[in-house]
Amino acid sequence: MLATNFLPTNQRVDVGVRAPFVDGVRYFAGIDYGDETYLFKRQDVVTHRATESDALVKKHLLEPDQTIVTLNMGDDLAWFWSRVDLYLYTCNSPVGQSPWRVSSVSVRLSPYWFSIGAVLVEVLVLYLWIAFALRKNDHTLGSFLRAMNPAQVSAGADGKGSLSTFQTLAFSLAVAALISLLLLQTGTLVDLSGSILTLLGISGIGATIAKGTDSQRNTLSAENRAWLLRRNWLPMAKTIVDPSNATWRDFFSTDGVFDVYRYQSFIFGLVVIGGLIAAGVNQLSTFVVPDTILGIVGLSQLVYIGGKLVTPTNISDLNTAISGLRSDEQKLKAAAVAAKQGRVASLAEAIPLVGQSTYDAYRQKARDVAAIFTDATGIIVADASLEPLVTG
Repeated sequence: MLATNFLPTNQRVDVGVRAPFVDGVRYFAGIDYGDETYLFKRQDVVTHRATESDALVKKHLLEPDQTIVTLNMGDDLAWFWSRVDLYLYTCNSPVGQSPWRVSSVSVRLSPYWFSIGAVLVEVLVLYLWIAFALRKNDHTLGSFLRAMNPAQVSAGADGKGSLSTFQTLAFSLAVAALISLLLLQTGTLVDLSGSILTLLGISGIGATIAKGTDSQRNTLSAENRAWLLRRNWLPMAKTIVDPSNATWRDFFSTDGVFDVYRYQSFIFGLVVIGGLIAAGVNQLSTFVVPDTILGIVGLSQLVYIGGKLVTPTNISDLNTAISGLRSDEQKLKAAAVAAKQGRVASLAEAIPLVGQSTYDAYRQKARDVAAIFTDATGIIVADASLEPLVTG
């Protein structure tokens, strides 16, 4: 009995025999593939008594106290999952009558190094696919190569590299690679441990909250955006964020300043991924991340997101400045309407009504707000767009 659909090479594999385990009974193994036969060396065939903790017993393929034979075969026997006949020889009979019993099963051999190579190619293709999808519209090789930068791949709505998105991507690719490797080697899928799900959850939730926080902190209010659109400060077409300026520096800095908590989160993320890969495919369902490391990763995410919430940005200052300018424009319009006791036909008519000094004060404030707007967005405001709208 096998707990897998394939028989992986270059590693130990348990094969169940539905016979009571008896001390002193020896088992030998051989593989018949085509015109050739391979006999296992003695040290590559080990028997032991089945217990409740064995995978074959957990899957109800074998009963406790029955026999498990552990095989270890070289990778040179397998090639492209070729089908072979596996034989187990039971030797406990009198001399001259060996073997006493022969068991056989038809199975496919899974090549070890070829499986690893296929998984590496899979991860590379998945990553290149992302870069291909994110390349700029010029469709040049240079654009494609620049799009492979991890900082650009994980760039957020602000065009800068997002550490949370990068960690989520790295965890996802690592887990997907290990699951694919297990599938190629054994032909079966495996459950993920609670620690792995927690890691994916922490990084995923962190990326989602960070994205929402960035959107909240780096987006103009609806009223201010409408006001800017009506005055042609902003183009009507939605501006597409260009991630080409994203760099690795974005992962470790906040507003251009080194952020030790982001660096801490990055380091421990790499440590966990390294531990996951070192544990291998056979421990995906039992892999445990110590609570202290999970706490550090989670705390780093919390501090990172909290820092985003409390750190002022140019956009928040711009929102305040635009709101003040909108209020001054309404006051200027209301003053002109009150002085005329009716609607004002033009700005030229409104200026004498409110006074030249009031108009000049508004223009000066509009220039200051335009300077803040240009600094935050890179868009230069035309001088004609600084005039207050007093009609309508």
